[in-house]
Amino acid sequence: MVIETAVIEGFLVGVIATAALVAALFFLRFWRDTGDGFFLAFAVSFAIEAAYRVIVLLLPKPNEGSPWLYLLRLLGFAVILFAIVRKNYGRGY
Repeated sequence: MVIETAVIEGFLVGVIATAALVAALFFLRFWRDTGDGFFLAFAVSFAIEAAYRVIVLLLPKPNEGSPWLYLLRLLGFAVILFAIVRKNYGRGY
């Protein structure tokens, strides 16, 4: 029963990581077509999210509350925040 639960959780985390990677590729395509750095920021953020999920999946004892993993997710959100601030107050990229 415990092994089945671990397999199902691993599968679902893999699905989430794949979905994040697909979203990153879509935003990368939009960035390539438009040249808008906002799309690039979202692509980087989703790629970081996908990497986070894969790292959690590969850890022997996953703990999503770990400070290092939290900092990785925080970096992804900081990229988006930086893009918003730059788009509104800076000269575009």
